[in-house]
Amino acid sequence: MAVIKISKETAVPSGASIVANTIYVVSVSADASKMEIYMANSTGTALRRIPTDSDIQTLIDASVSSVGSIQVVDDISDRNALSPTQNIQVLVIDASGDPTVTSGSATYVYRLSTTTWIKTSEYESIDVTLEWANIQNKPTSTVAQIDLSVTNSHTHSNKTELDLIGQDSDGDMTYNGSKVANEYTSTSW
Repeated sequence: MAVIKISKETAVPSGASIVANTIYVVSVSADASKMEIYMANSTGTALRRIPTDSDIQTLIDASVSSVGSIQVVDDISDRNALSPTQNIQVLVIDASGDPTVTSGSATYVYRLSTTTWIKTSEYESIDVTLEWANIQNKPTSTVAQIDLSVTNSHTHSNKTELDLIGQDSDGDMTYNGSKVANEYTSTSW
């Protein structure tokens, strides 16, 4: 059974100075509060190192490098010819090869887990101008009829008469300030 040794060093050992089965704790000269850890193999011919902050940051940067970037290709054929190894975003200049795009460009995201392209936007929707004739499931009224209804929403041909209708202190209906008879004045028959 091999005995594992631990050695504190100020520099990484190399060549013949590597001792088999030794853990080397090496001070990092750029930052005295940090250290690197190496392990010698059983023959003392090689070292393996624990990943450092810099190693981890490099791995992170590599894995997210395409997140903020976008690839630009000429058409759907060029998009389909890509062989993504991670999730990517692609702008297709002429996306008319996509049956859902009439003309212009479109943006897609490649989802590696399902190996599919997902459209996220298209040129046709950038400067949208809606026309009444093109709205689906719209009211049967015309624009002019709707505008007139809004204008006349509180206009009545008998507005003067309607304004004379009121209520007295007993809660009874009045017309022009006089109580409206809402009961029999005589019940003799």
